[in-house]
Amino acid sequence: MSQATEIAPETTVVPAPLRAGPLGPWAVIVHNDNLNTFDFVIRCLREIARLEMNVAIEKTNEIHFQGASPVTCTHREHAELIRERLNGRGLTVTIEPA
Repeated sequence: MSQATEIAPETTVVPAPLRAGPLGPWAVIVHNDNLNTFDFVIRCLREIARLEMNVAIEKTNEIHFQGASPVTCTHREHAELIRERLNGRGLTVTIEPA
């Protein structure tokens, strides 16, 4: 005798949104200043935040014309590392929960 096996329909599991916290998203925000050149900021964003050239240019324009720009979102420890490295290059950077 064979017994019929019922196959459950496929279900999609949607992960819960990340919340700000040690593992949640933190925004790295670079602020405008009158000291650093566009080329220098672009180079820093590419080297430290690992942005593509076109994104680094776009973010640098936002920083200049809007006063600040969130350049990346990541977990807190990585955001702090990026902030410290950019601060070390003379940029004004803050982090905040995204």
